[in-house]
Amino acid sequence: MMIRKPRIVLVCLCLFTLIFAANALAWNFMQAAATNDNRENFLVPVSPNTKAITKVKPQPVVKTRPAFGFQQRAQALAQERLLQCPLPTLRFRGWELDAQAMFARTRGKLTFWNSQFGFSTSWNQQPEIDFNSAMGIPDHSVVGTFSARYKFKPRWSVKYLITPTVINGSGNPGNWFQFGAGQSLQSKWERLSQQIGLVYDPILTPTSRVGIFADYVRIRERVRFGNNGWSGSTFGGSAFDNDLDMAMAGIEMEKLVKVTRSCSTFSCECKAGVAFLDDAFGADLSTGLKYSVNLNNGRSGYLKGGYRYLTYKKGYSDTKMIDVAMDGGFVEMGFLF
Repeated sequence: MMIRKPRIVLVCLCLFTLIFAANALAWNFMQAAATNDNRENFLVPVSPNTKAITKVKPQPVVKTRPAFGFQQRAQALAQERLLQCPLPTLRFRGWELDAQAMFARTRGKLTFWNSQFGFSTSWNQQPEIDFNSAMGIPDHSVVGTFSARYKFKPRWSVKYLITPTVINGSGNPGNWFQFGAGQSLQSKWERLSQQIGLVYDPILTPTSRVGIFADYVRIRERVRFGNNGWSGSTFGGSAFDNDLDMAMAGIEMEKLVKVTRSCSTFSCECKAGVAFLDDAFGADLSTGLKYSVNLNNGRSGYLKGGYRYLTYKKGYSDTKMIDVAMDGGFVEMGFLF
């Protein structure tokens, strides 16, 4: 009995030793996997061509903003393009010449106290005479305008503009406006408008220009009537003379719209002027698109098209008055040198 008890104790000690040894190995294995020691390297045979096993470290994610950089680059290229191809303007001590053809719709009326010019003896009153229906003047005509400009200072220039107009008409108006019984009426409208003035450019950049102008306007015109030619000896005749000396003030603006690959430019140009003095009132308004071509050495040519409205009115008295208006599309061609 004494012999068996030590054996049982010995067997129990062996079993406990095996259990504790197994637990100890598992614990050490988990710790080895949790540490940063590269214990796997011990399992790899050592050779000159063998590379150490390393853990891959993920690179930090960096967000990119391609749109912002693209916008900056586009703006920089556009600004550089504008500097290379600015809006063509008149240079210092340079000239600008242009010619315009206006496809105008002419309208007007006048009042003139004259027994041969519309005075009705039956009603003892002076009617208004319409240019188109009474005088037979065509309601559509081409009106030409020519102008020249010289820049004598970097922001100051002087300009001159002339508009000659001659329109012939014929018709058969009412009896109160008839020169001889059964005879048709012949009419002629002659008009010469001249402007001279100064232009100051307070805003002058590569993409825009704003100018303020002040002009002296002189208009001389005559409306004549007759039957057989212009002698008027057989059936009589008469003429209406109108002389205007006015001042005009206004503003003109030009804005660059687009630059082409060939360094040509598209721009929008607007002009507005108001005439006054001499008991008269007038206005000259225009807007259009302008295509300019660079001819090198500060020279350029352009072609412009748009719409123009021109009017003036003067009342001498209750028995003498004239009111004229022209409006329509126009084309214009000019050179800067």
